[in-house]
Amino acid sequence: MILKKGNPAAGIIIIVTLAAFAIFLLIVGYIGNTVAVELKDQIGGDFPEVNRSLNTTITTATVTINTLWYILFAGMLLGLIVQAMMMQHYPKVMIPIFILTLVISVIIAIVLSNTYNELASNAALSSASGYQSGIHFIMNKLPFVAVVFGLLAIVIIFTRDSSQGGGGGIIN
Repeated sequence: MILKKGNPAAGIIIIVTLAAFAIFLLIVGYIGNTVAVELKDQIGGDFPEVNRSLNTTITTATVTINTLWYILFAGMLLGLIVQAMMMQHYPKVMIPIFILTLVISVIIAIVLSNTYNELASNAALSSASGYQSGIHFIMNKLPFVAVVFGLLAIVIIFTRDSSQGGGGGIIN
């Protein structure tokens, strides 16, 4: 599905994608670290090549996952800005629809933030959450992120005049 330019539901899509990826990375971080540590304890001491490989897996599960999160977060923000800049001109009458969508995205962000926090405080997953401090910080602030993303899109969309952006293009 291709998103139309200026889709009011883009904020909701971004918030749900961020939360789903954060939960996915939490689980992958836990599994990667746990499996690699157990395998290293079982067979790593006898085989130095295996030991190096498992150390790489542990590093990936504890350090690299945060980098993936930052890349996705920056990409989603950049995509929202580009989408808002390239959209068609909406009349000012559409502002209540965008504000309603913003309120809905904040409500969804609250639910997803609480869901992530419950998973991160789980005894088994709390060790992985400790390594993912950047993800944990943003997921705690997800409702605020939803407000910032939504207001940024609204400001970009409705402060341009009709001669800017949105004309023609490949995707209409």
